[in-house]
Amino acid sequence: MTEDHKRAIEVVEGCFAAIAKHDADALVAHYTDDYVVEMPYANTERGLTVEGRDTVHGFLVDVLATQHMELTLTGHHWISEESLLIAEYVSEGYYQDTNERYANRYVGYWYLEEGRVRRLREYYNPQAIRPAPDASA
Repeated sequence: MTEDHKRAIEVVEGCFAAIAKHDADALVAHYTDDYVVEMPYANTERGLTVEGRDTVHGFLVDVLATQHMELTLTGHHWISEESLLIAEYVSEGYYQDTNERYANRYVGYWYLEEGRVRRLREYYNPQAIRPAPDASA
């Protein structure tokens, strides 16, 4: 395992630790200013893309207020030419308002630049996500 590969794992695990602590500030400290997160399976017709570290910070504050989760890395593959860590991971947690259990599996494409995450494309099981409340109800 190369030093860059080890560093990529440390960065991803640092992100996971910040999520477990509900610390959006610590989480975005791992991101570049132009960070982009893409969730192709998000509960929308076209998936969800959030661009820019400040915008992502606001998005994360809302998510972390809703869910408590701990993520565990279960597998990884480093592609040095692209500074890309392809990671497999799982989550365990609960929704804060109801204590309803939450668990999911993920494959994430973590693109790094100078020790920080520049882009994340995250695939997860959309059926494990609680549906958003119906605004028309």
